[in-house]
Amino acid sequence: MLELQNLSKTYPNGVRALDGISLSVGAGEIVAIVGSSGCGKSTLLRAISGLDRPSRGRVLLDGESVTSPHEKIGIVFQEPRLLPWLSVAGNVGFGLEDRPRVERNERVVKAMMRVGLADKAAVWPRELSGGQAQRVAIARALVPRPEVLLLDEPFSALDAFTRIDLQDHLLDLWADLLPTLILVTHDVDEAIVLADRIFVMRPRPGRMFEEIDARLERPRDRQSAAFDHIKRRVLTSLDRSLDREPTINDRETKVSTGAALWW
Repeated sequence: MLELQNLSKTYPNGVRALDGISLSVGAGEIVAIVGSSGCGKSTLLRAISGLDRPSRGRVLLDGESVTSPHEKIGIVFQEPRLLPWLSVAGNVGFGLEDRPRVERNERVVKAMMRVGLADKAAVWPRELSGGQAQRVAIARALVPRPEVLLLDEPFSALDAFTRIDLQDHLLDLWADLLPTLILVTHDVDEAIVLADRIFVMRPRPGRMFEEIDARLERPRDRQSAAFDHIKRRVLTSLDRSLDREPTINDRETKVSTGAALWW
């Protein structure tokens, strides 16, 4: 269980990036966080990962406070950040140096097969396409079997076809061990395809505006009425989250997939 308790972040220059964020994410759950640029999504991920300490509040993983980078929490950034002096297989297995060679090789081979790169083991990162490099980054993050994987817009620099392909590969890897996934994205379709719940953030300072239930049977049909229903709810919430005047909706609101639309 990952739990955020009244998480706030104010930078030395006085900018309030986050204010009073509280939520719980269950083991194996996939959560997406969406919101306008500058609403604190990436700051929130950095606080969860232990890379950035909050000004107030706590991050708890299985009841233990996270105050620095944690072995049970992995992170994938927008750029692959592969090590150029290692082969693809070397990059995937980078976090397994403490494991026996046979186990390390087995995990690497399996992960590379799941992301469709079994034939690229000896290739250097510079020889990969952008989509292939990001597949390597995702496999590298999941091979150590973290309890929580944070993804900070990992597919935003890729074309639409490659994004859809990588979303499928991510779900394949997730299905093996069912880690908790927390995804920051600007792509509403991506959030609905992947997530069980979608949190919409309100900017200046970053707060949770609404929680939307997105549990649909997998694989998800982007053309279905249920998918379109959730998409309209998210888009409406994003629009309302930008209202400058305080409203009754300026708080966390829990809804279900079948709830009535706000229009």
